Amino acid sequence: MMSGKTHKAGLLVALAALLFLSSGALSEASAAVIKGEAIKAYVRTYIKKNMPWPKDTAVRIEFPGTVSNLSMPGEITSCRVSSKRNEDFIGNSTFTVRYYKNDTFLNGKTVRVKIEVLMDVVVSTRSLQRNIQIGRDDVKLVRKWFGRLPSNSISNPETVVGMKLRTSVKPNAEITGKMVKSVPMVKRGKPVRIIFENGPMRITAVGLSEQDGMFGELIRVRNVSSKKVIYVRVTGDSLTKVEL
Repeated sequence: MMSGKTHKAGLLVALAALLFLSSGALSEASAAVIKGEAIKAYVRTYIKKNMPWPKDTAVRIEFPGTVSNLSMPGEITSCRVSSKRNEDFIGNSTFTVRYYKNDTFLNGKTVRVKIEVLMDVVVSTRSLQRNIQIGRDDVKLVRKWFGRLPSNSISNPETVVGMKLRTSVKPNAEITGKMVKSVPMVKRGKPVRIIFENGPMRITAVGLSEQDGMFGELIRVRNVSSKKVIYVRVTGDSLTKVEL
């Protein structure tokens, strides 16, 4: 038969074990585990909200390394994502995710990210030789993924029309600002054709340019017949148009 002292000691041990298990269960219940996928989602949301690109820009966000789960010592009331100063939101970077209970920091993680942005660029439609004057059919607009900020990129084909190439290019080669040079399509003191259009009516005249003019520029031209000086838009080689 168990003595009173032995029975009492057994009850104390059992009670202590029960209290220990209860304490562990409470501690486990109050803790939280943030999945790696949830951390990625926070980072994606932060990037798309704060990136400088237009909101409809296509962006690829990849995580080169494994984003592991994060254990919390207590209840979470807020999550904050931060980036490095002067973040470009393109290429390789890091973002830090921090979790708080009220204003008390609980835990955090720094995540490596690779960002690519889809941008418009001008490319050649065919092989073009050095010093050729670029026409509208020589270039086109395509979309290209960039993993770093492009240098001297051109996103409007009209920008290079009428310019000359500094170097030869192959078909579908990107044409940058350093590869072209401006060439006056109208030269000062040289004759130009002036075109005036208004609906079905079309009138042409001859004039003398009073200044050099690049494609799309507004220049002064003296009408040979009337001797009047008018402003016209350069539309081609020795070709101008009166704007209404």
